[in-house]
Amino acid sequence: MNHKQSWDIRWAARLLLVLGGLAISGAAFAQQKGSTTHASVQANDITVTGEVIGSDGEPAIGASILAKGTGLGTATDIDGKFSLTVPKGATLVISYVGCVTQEVKATTEPMRITLEDSSLNLNEIVVVGFATQKKVNLTGAVGTASGKDIAERPVSDAVTALQGIIPGLNISNSSAGGELNATKGINIRGTATIGEGSSGSPLILIDGMEGDLNTLNPQDIENISVLKDAAASSIYGSRAPFGVILVTTKTGSKGKTLIRYNNSFRFSQPLKIANQMDSWHLVNYLNDVSRYTSPGSFTFDDEYVEKVRKYYYGESDVVADGYHWEDGHSIWGDSELMGVYANTDWMDEYYKKTAFSQEHNLALTGGNEKIDYYISGNWMDMGGFMKHGEDDFQRFSLMGKLNAQLYPWLKIGFTSRWNRTDYDRATTMSGGFYDNLMRRAISIAPMYDPNGYLASDFNYIDALENGGRHKEQNDVFTNQFQVTITPVKNWNIIGEFNARVNNNWTHEDGFPVYAHDAVDPEKTHIPTYYSRTTSYVSEHSYRSTYLNANIYTNYTLSLNDKHNFTFLLGSQIESFKDRYVDASRNDVTTDLLPVLDLTNSKNNYSLGGKYQLWRTAGFFGRINYDYMNRYLVEVNLRYDGTSRFRRDSRWVWSPSVSAGWNIAQEDFFEPLKPWVDVLKIRGSYGQLANQNTNNWYPTYRVMGLSASSSGWLINGEQSNTAWFPGLISQSLTWEKIRNTNLGIDVTALNNRLTASFDYFWRDNKDMVGPGVSLPATLGTEPPAQNLLSMRTSGWELTLGWRQVVGDFSYDVRFNLSDDRTKITDYPNREGDLGKYIAGRYTGEIWGLETKGIAQTQEEMDAHLATVDQSELSGGLWQAGDIMYVDTDGDGKIHKQSTIYENGDLRVIGNSSPRYRIGVNLYAKWKGIDVSAFFQGVCKRDYYFSPYGGQGAGEKGAAFWGATVGGRWESLFFDEHLDYWRDDSSLLGANYDAYYARPLYYTNKNREAQTRYLQNGSYLRLKNLQIGYTFPEALTKRFYVQNLRIFFTAENLHTWTKMSKVIDPESLEVSKMKSGGTYPLSRTFSFGLSVTL
Repeated sequence: MNHKQSWDIRWAARLLLVLGGLAISGAAFAQQKGSTTHASVQANDITVTGEVIGSDGEPAIGASILAKGTGLGTATDIDGKFSLTVPKGATLVISYVGCVTQEVKATTEPMRITLEDSSLNLNEIVVVGFATQKKVNLTGAVGTASGKDIAERPVSDAVTALQGIIPGLNISNSSAGGELNATKGINIRGTATIGEGSSGSPLILIDGMEGDLNTLNPQDIENISVLKDAAASSIYGSRAPFGVILVTTKTGSKGKTLIRYNNSFRFSQPLKIANQMDSWHLVNYLNDVSRYTSPGSFTFDDEYVEKVRKYYYGESDVVADGYHWEDGHSIWGDSELMGVYANTDWMDEYYKKTAFSQEHNLALTGGNEKIDYYISGNWMDMGGFMKHGEDDFQRFSLMGKLNAQLYPWLKIGFTSRWNRTDYDRATTMSGGFYDNLMRRAISIAPMYDPNGYLASDFNYIDALENGGRHKEQNDVFTNQFQVTITPVKNWNIIGEFNARVNNNWTHEDGFPVYAHDAVDPEKTHIPTYYSRTTSYVSEHSYRSTYLNANIYTNYTLSLNDKHNFTFLLGSQIESFKDRYVDASRNDVTTDLLPVLDLTNSKNNYSLGGKYQLWRTAGFFGRINYDYMNRYLVEVNLRYDGTSRFRRDSRWVWSPSVSAGWNIAQEDFFEPLKPWVDVLKIRGSYGQLANQNTNNWYPTYRVMGLSASSSGWLINGEQSNTAWFPGLISQSLTWEKIRNTNLGIDVTALNNRLTASFDYFWRDNKDMVGPGVSLPATLGTEPPAQNLLSMRTSGWELTLGWRQVVGDFSYDVRFNLSDDRTKITDYPNREGDLGKYIAGRYTGEIWGLETKGIAQTQEEMDAHLATVDQSELSGGLWQAGDIMYVDTDGDGKIHKQSTIYENGDLRVIGNSSPRYRIGVNLYAKWKGIDVSAFFQGVCKRDYYFSPYGGQGAGEKGAAFWGATVGGRWESLFFDEHLDYWRDDSSLLGANYDAYYARPLYYTNKNREAQTRYLQNGSYLRLKNLQIGYTFPEALTKRFYVQNLRIFFTAENLHTWTKMSKVIDPESLEVSKMKSGGTYPLSRTFSFGLSVTL
């Protein structure tokens, strides 16, 4: 436990003790208000003094000290000290939030009591829907993480820090790779839905209000709960069919004002940058590809190759001497190849070696018996890797939280948060930038031409620096107000009103850049690859407003201290509306002030905008029952309505039931209680519905309209156009999700060992998908219908061990989870392998079995004598080509595309991640603490598309090098040099090669096959941290209560068998073509945390 969080927990403890009237010590203790309760002092009474130390070695503020069997007690002060008069020989009971309760004999000597942390203990308090519960009494599947799990990690957002922490919470790089404003993909327990237009993202609530984890300052987080099954999440109904992430932010503390400041200075390196072929290897590689593809041909003649060799070995400084003419301009090189001889490492030219970032956080907390407050501010500045046209990301955060106990029966709370993010990059990084960057980055292309000008016909440097800027500014402002009325003991009435406003603004301007002619460098032309021939300004404005009102009441009833009931009843209303306006116009008057007012094009402009609205209403209830903490039952019921469906399908019920049995509370378990503290089995079942559709009006046909868009002129002007919409089924209704969960929880060996295991299955019914085929005479596609279904099943295991031995403490946590999804219903009667198939798992990779690469023509001829491969051929089969296995025994290799007729195709792997793992190691000795966190995926197959860079999201060219698309769909890295070649190649023979002969215009050697199936599993040292907390005796001399310094490294090392051309965590990146994307980062940081 680091110092910062330990203070937060201690102050939270004081808050709980005071607001609860210090009820744990009884009425007499409650009356003392933090001082010793004095019974009549007897002659045999003694005065006990001492201090209580938390598991982190720091004073435990507000720890409860009780004399067992009496009404005597006190609480520790801000220094963890206490004084209490008790009967001689009394036993003291010491309890403190987050620590194991201890019993010690009272003595007259000053006592020093060290508590053991029980944050892994199942008795901890867990935040659940509209309430908190003891973890020991949970019957649903809930995962938790504390603020310390993500504290001081050198990452930009809390989502990244959560990766691998909680089993079943799956986080991936599914958007824009390592771009500074990239967000992560989140799902709970695997594939959520395959329904058309449906979203399977979990519901994220920040202090009970829907929010975005990416916009939250990680330093403000106190704890996080992940509700994974229906029993845990059904209280939120149709907004949470795929789980809930509950984030609780820090709150104020009683006592004097504490000022906390911490910072972090970070140095990041690109995590995976492929090694580009140098010029000598490149020209010979391309010549080999040409002669293999078309025997007798070549890309470069001998004279050209010799000039490249001389420049490569420093025998010449000529980077270009040839040019060609286009549209009256002389351009260096011949179609970018002939006539240029440089040896440029473009990865080194485009990306920095190191990027600097910094973060600063300041927080104030304090209060008294009646009121407490928490105020924080955060600033983060992240520098990017782009060497030219630098990119930058900044976050500004302010938060204030106030809680006031106005009367014993009335408590109010108010929270306000403001968050701003600013993102600035070159406009050129938009659109197809990554599509083209890697493909154009060939080493023979020079950075500067022979005349000393940037060779902009070959590179993006000028475009990055002078082609315009793209700027985003996003503001999120939230206000939350809560009133709690307690008319009688154990009965609370809570009213909440939440409001959030998002204001997002995007500005983009673009300008043409120019290359200098080869013959007459005073003349310029727009580079052939650069399509922007005029300047423009574009503005996008977006605003959304979310309003939410909750009214609910809870009542706790205990009968004979055996039968314990908790009742919850409430309602929830949500409203969300947004609108946006787009405008763009060409011909900017001056690049000094690129605004719409200073553009003057009369023809090239556009306007757009719209607004949308959705609303929901829900009524919910819950009953919890336990018998002596032994038998546990929970029933939830919610009734939801949404504006997204028609009136007759608008409302839906979401019921759930769960039960648990704490076997360790049984009398027959008494002999094992010295070793086993908790042994609980539990189970749950529930049905939820999904109202989270991407189209807010999915059952309405919307006619398309477009202004001034006709392909013809009337009176010299274009006309408005309209088009008829496709068919929509008015019977579309809710997607249903049925969750079942079975689990077991164990705490043993005096809370040192904890373990949990869950097995679950989730059935999705009535997902929206392709409708039943209709006659072609209909003239349009059949409407989508609720016809799809699937089952996701899996398991989760969590183990923990924590121990304190004198001044040394250590903590080991391990989690492992798995999930798989099987399609149970899908309209694919033909069994097309390109679609989902009922009865099959998602992610299946179909391919051929590989025998090997033919080393000689004789070996290939012998193979072809028994196996006909002509169906796959793009020419003659020769030495260096792949030999495939005839798995169906018909004497030929053929592929058929259905489950019923698949030829030699077999399932050779599955691309779904399996066996996700997280390991957290922590140790502390006196003031020194060390932690290491490992995260990974133990099983995953991946096959790179043989179609290279053709199509968004394709990463194949990065793996294959030369591809079927030819030169412009290919990439050239060092890894691609391990290809089959005979001794006629200037690079020398390589018979024992990994890659077959590289060929253009055919995939015969790149067919999906076992030889090139990739092992996408990995284990990554995600975080390593070393810290030191200075002794209190030293820091108090400078009026500092607490001072800690730390060093941490993120993404330090990766163990994987994956090809080196791409990072295993980049397999999910969707903003990619040809394998090009913004790199992920390895980060080293240092900083300090100080409390005044």
